[in-house]
Amino acid sequence: MKILLTIFLSAICSSCADYVTSQTKTVSSESVILSVPEGWVLYPSPAADSSALQCANYSRREWKVEPSESKVKIRLDKLQDHQASLPAIINSRSVAVGTKGYRSVEQVDDGWLVGLDVGEFGGGLWWFSSDGKSSKKLSEDRIKGFAKTSTGVFAVTGLAHLSFDDGKILQIGNGTAGNRKIQTLADLGSAPQAFVVESSDSLLILTIRGLVRVKTSGITEQLLATKYQQLYPNSMILLSSGVIYVGMRHFVTRLTPTENGYKEEWFVPDNCTQFKERDYDCVCLSKEK
Repeated sequence: MKILLTIFLSAICSSCADYVTSQTKTVSSESVILSVPEGWVLYPSPAADSSALQCANYSRREWKVEPSESKVKIRLDKLQDHQASLPAIINSRSVAVGTKGYRSVEQVDDGWLVGLDVGEFGGGLWWFSSDGKSSKKLSEDRIKGFAKTSTGVFAVTGLAHLSFDDGKILQIGNGTAGNRKIQTLADLGSAPQAFVVESSDSLLILTIRGLVRVKTSGITEQLLATKYQQLYPNSMILLSSGVIYVGMRHFVTRLTPTENGYKEEWFVPDNCTQFKERDYDCVCLSKEK
């Protein structure tokens, strides 16, 4: 039975160019019937140059999406979500992370892979032995995260800073004592922001420019152009239905597969349907009395 969603959203605020309208909506993709996440409401897709996106760029609230059974869980993102803990046997200062750094850790057959991303200040990829006594730096690349595939471990890397925008997938080969061959599997054409394993043979990666599929063969496929550049997506999940949720500053989006690509929907918290930039933050006017 289809779920009819009747959502009343407040009218335009004087400081925000986009507005939310009253609407009755059934969200579906073929046999997939989707409801609006609890505590959230639909928001009209903002234009790339809109005041809504300009405001969201300043937002101090960043939303993280996580899988919860067959649904999505949305919560505030924290720096600790991007600073994986080191195994107790690794005490190297080389992979210590500060308040602005990101760290990823992946166990391999003879130890651990550790990746750092400190933005314009650098990064790196290290191998550590199982006992933590031996280590080797394998790459200077900024590591966004690791993914295990049918052909081995991949590292998602890249940087977007000022006019620089670069991203790629590294394939980390097998080896002993850290003697692992690192080679570029695919050029993403833009810096990665979030990614998810789609299957044992493919990844879905959200770059500065859009959604990309990367196969273990190295073939890349552009799936959708997006306008999330100023919103710094921090997470994405893929449901069994093929639906994707993306967490970012101020907004959460949902990408539902269609015959011609994806249907994109934007959501805001139900207590933040109107907002404006104030004191370098994007504040919710609906909270004000």
